[in-house]
Amino acid sequence: MVELIRPRLNRNIYIYLGVYMVFSRAARSFTSWMNTMRISNGTKRNDSFFSSEYTVKDPVLDKVRRIRKQGHHCVLILLNLDNFGQMLYPGHYEQILKAQRMICLRLNELLPVFFTEDDIIGIKQFHGEDYCVFLRIPNIEMYLDIHYKALLIRDELEKRLEDATHTHYNGKLTFGVGFFIMEKEPASTWLSVSIAFHYAQAIATKKLPVNFDYTRKQLLDIIAKEEIVVLCQPIMDLRNGEIFGWEMLSRGPKNSPFYRPTDLFEFAYQADLLAQMEFIVIKRALKEIVEKPILEQVFINITSETLIQPFFYEQLIEYLSLFPSVKPCQIIFEITERHAIRDYRKMSLMMKQYRALGFRFALDDAGAGYASLQSISELIPDIIKIDRSIIQNINQGLVKQSLLKALMKFAEEINCEVIAEGIETEEEADVLYQHSVTMAQGYYFAEPAPIFNGSHHRAHYKELKDKIIFRSQIGLSAI
Repeated sequence: MVELIRPRLNRNIYIYLGVYMVFSRAARSFTSWMNTMRISNGTKRNDSFFSSEYTVKDPVLDKVRRIRKQGHHCVLILLNLDNFGQMLYPGHYEQILKAQRMICLRLNELLPVFFTEDDIIGIKQFHGEDYCVFLRIPNIEMYLDIHYKALLIRDELEKRLEDATHTHYNGKLTFGVGFFIMEKEPASTWLSVSIAFHYAQAIATKKLPVNFDYTRKQLLDIIAKEEIVVLCQPIMDLRNGEIFGWEMLSRGPKNSPFYRPTDLFEFAYQADLLAQMEFIVIKRALKEIVEKPILEQVFINITSETLIQPFFYEQLIEYLSLFPSVKPCQIIFEITERHAIRDYRKMSLMMKQYRALGFRFALDDAGAGYASLQSISELIPDIIKIDRSIIQNINQGLVKQSLLKALMKFAEEINCEVIAEGIETEEEADVLYQHSVTMAQGYYFAEPAPIFNGSHHRAHYKELKDKIIFRSQIGLSAI
C-alpha cells in the first residue's frame, strides 16, 4: 500500500520563472532567480561552485541546459533548513546572513568529497531555506547511489555546522533532504528545473516519501508501455436477468506497487500523472469494446479533475477517431468521488459539452455522505450508483432500507436511473428485489474478470440470468 499525503506545494514557482524571463529580456537587471537571497559572488570554477545571483544570464542554469542538450541526465539535491522559521526574529537579520554564508561555505567544501568536478554543475539558494545542488549523472540507474550520497552530505553538513554556527544561532541547524532526477522531456530547462524543485522540496519537507522519484519513474514507464489491465464487472438488470452494461476496472502490473487500483490512481494523482493514466484506461476500454466485441453499455471511471480539463475533450475525440465503431451513446462516464468537485458550474458546462456528443454520466457512491448528495443535486447525472455502505447488511435492519427508498424516490423525481453496487450476498440481493431496484452489480453476481465470448462464458451468464429471474419472483411475492 502506498501511503501518501497530497503535498501543499508552492505553485508560484511557475510565476517566478515567467517573471524572471520577461524582466531579464526587457531590462537585463533582474537581481535573483526564484526570489533567492544573497549567497556568494564567487565566479571561478575552482574557487566556488556557487553562481552569482546578480548575473542575468544564470551560469548554473545555462550549464544545466547544455548538459541536457547533450543527452545527459541532471539531478537536483535539495537541502531544506528545518530551523529557518525559528531564526526569523526581528533584529536577527545579520545572524541569518552569517548562518547562510556558513552553510554555503561548508557545502562548497563538501561537494568535491562526494562528486567529481566535472559532475558538479553548481548550487543555488532559494527562499532563504532551500539549498539546491545541481549535478550531472551518467544514467538514472544511479538512484540509490544519489540517495545515499545526499544523506551523507546532509549528515556531514550538520556535523560541520554544529560548532561553527553556535554564535549566530542558538541551536543545532538541521536539514531535510530530497532529490529529483530531472525529466528530459520538457524542452524548456526552466520547466524541467521547476518540476525537479517542486518534488524535491516536497520530499525534503516530508510531504512525499523519500522513494517518490524512483516510484514516479516506474509509473511513467507503465504509462509509456500502457501496462494497464482492464477487467470487466457486469451490471445486471434485475427485471429480466440480462446484462445492462459493464464497468471497466483497471489494474496495474502484478508484483508491482500499483496492482491495486486505489494505489495506482492515488499515486498517479500525487505524481501529477492522473490524466495520463486515465487516458490509457479509456484507450484500453475502447479497444476492449471493439475486439470482444461488447454491445452493452460500458461504464468508464473518470475523476472530476481530469474530466474538467479541456485537453481531455480533445484527447477523447482523437481516441474515438481510432475506434470509429464505438459510439458515444454506448459510453457512460462514471464520475468517482475520489477527489472533490471544486467548481460545479464549470463541471456542469463540461458535462453539457459531452452530452451533446451522446455521452452519459453516472455518479459513484451515492449516499456515502453530504458531498455525494450535493454532486447529484448540482450535476443531475443520468445514473446514480448507491454506495456499498448502504447496501452492506441491508437485510438486517430497516434504517438502511429507508435510506434506499429515499434515494430511489429522489432519483425518480430527478429522472435518474439507479444502480446498487457492492452486492455480496443473496440476502442483500433479495432486499433489492423487494424494493424494485432495477439494476445492481457486485461479487454476488460476478467478480471483475476479462470478458470471454466462449461457450463457458455464455453458459455462466445464462445460469446467472435464471438465478436472477427466480430470486426476483420470490422477492416480489414476499412484498
